[in-house]
Amino acid sequence: MKKIEQFLTVIQLPIDAIMIFIAFVVAYQARAQAIGFPVVYIWPFEQYLKLALEMIPVWLVAYALAGLYSGRRKTINEFGQIIAGASLGAMAVVLWVFVFRSDFFSRLIVFYIWILAVITTTIGRAILGLVQSNLHLLGAKKKKLILIGNEDENMINIVEQITKNKSLNYKISGIISNQPLSKLRDVELLGTTEELEQIIKKITPDEIISTDDNVNNEKLFYMMRTCQENEIVFKAIPATAQVSAKTLQFDAFAGIPIIEFKGTPFDSWGFVIKRISDLLFSVLAIILLSPLMLIITIIIKSTSKGPAIYKNTRIGNRGEFATLKFRSMFIESCTGPGYGGSRAEEYEKKLIETNNIKQGEAVYKIANDPRITPIGNFLRKTSLDELPQFFNVFVGNMSLVGPRPHQPREVKNYTAEQRKLLMIKPGITGLAQVSGRSDLTFEEESRLDIFYLENWSVLLDTSIIIRTFSVVFKGKGSY
Repeated sequence: MKKIEQFLTVIQLPIDAIMIFIAFVVAYQARAQAIGFPVVYIWPFEQYLKLALEMIPVWLVAYALAGLYSGRRKTINEFGQIIAGASLGAMAVVLWVFVFRSDFFSRLIVFYIWILAVITTTIGRAILGLVQSNLHLLGAKKKKLILIGNEDENMINIVEQITKNKSLNYKISGIISNQPLSKLRDVELLGTTEELEQIIKKITPDEIISTDDNVNNEKLFYMMRTCQENEIVFKAIPATAQVSAKTLQFDAFAGIPIIEFKGTPFDSWGFVIKRISDLLFSVLAIILLSPLMLIITIIIKSTSKGPAIYKNTRIGNRGEFATLKFRSMFIESCTGPGYGGSRAEEYEKKLIETNNIKQGEAVYKIANDPRITPIGNFLRKTSLDELPQFFNVFVGNMSLVGPRPHQPREVKNYTAEQRKLLMIKPGITGLAQVSGRSDLTFEEESRLDIFYLENWSVLLDTSIIIRTFSVVFKGKGSY
């Protein structure tokens, strides 16, 4: 498995080279056909082809400077790195024209090359990622994985995800724990943490994951060092405080070393940039999706009595507000003033007690909800019920990307750390939504959203929005 992954890493460079070459060729053809503006003068293709072949190594260096060949691939950052690399490559072409004072036939072609290189490189990387995530179909051996920690929700969830999702390419070799296993009886108990080194030599795993988010630093360092010495990939589920470590900044005050707890990236210009992008995208979405929203409104009105839009009170960074959703439940079962009233609330409480798949957590999720209308199930599965929330984004009480907004009674059960989620606007989609949706526990969901809060960037938002389309299309983890 490791050799296959090494091979896939090595062929990234020739694939990128091919995709850059395709971008150059297609750009030439587009300009030759006078797409955009009339052509006054154009190089012969043979002369242009020589330039393209000379420029490919320069572009690959630009890609390397942008971080596309630095270690393990991170899809969440890769698109931004592609844009940065293509931008550097395009600048190299412009510099070449300027230095050699070439009679380069069209400056516009540089723009075409840049756009096409971003598209083709992204396609090439996506194909490579698809192959990488489906190695099990090609007969590749799965990675041997050992889990370290107690038999808690984190460990159980990882075991379930690996068992269900074959594309993860993992085989659990066993669990290292200082306590006996009661629920995960199908997984072998390999021994205790103190026996880690001996177990590694016996099993020779590819990766080890520590699932205990409360492990002390000394123990964590011991596991990390042991794995490094044996050339094994080590991963650990962070505690909430560790996720938030980016907010720490070392400084000095009157000659005394201190730690400053910084604000979030949304302070000052971050807030302005996010609000402007929210306004632009929400207006665009409302205009483009208005015919679809009209059709959904007609279908809802014709299949069940009551309004098509359901208003529900949620909590955001500025207190209570009404979220707008297409009604997916029968009107008499909807909670809130003007809907089902106290009867609907009592019915919901009963369902939470019997059908709640997240017992004991701050939030609830009702599986096989009997209150759903015939069209409601489809609307929820495809997330079409959330389209009216673009109006929430437009008026400013929601954002395109952020933590999901919860009801007042759910927020009341937040821990002190989870209340940090109320520092930013809730979103239509978010890091938790593209990482498991309703399959996640609220603890996992809040941890991801706090990570988003501490690590926000325009690039991260763009990545989440792109991944949202894939998650919605698959309909995975929706209730």
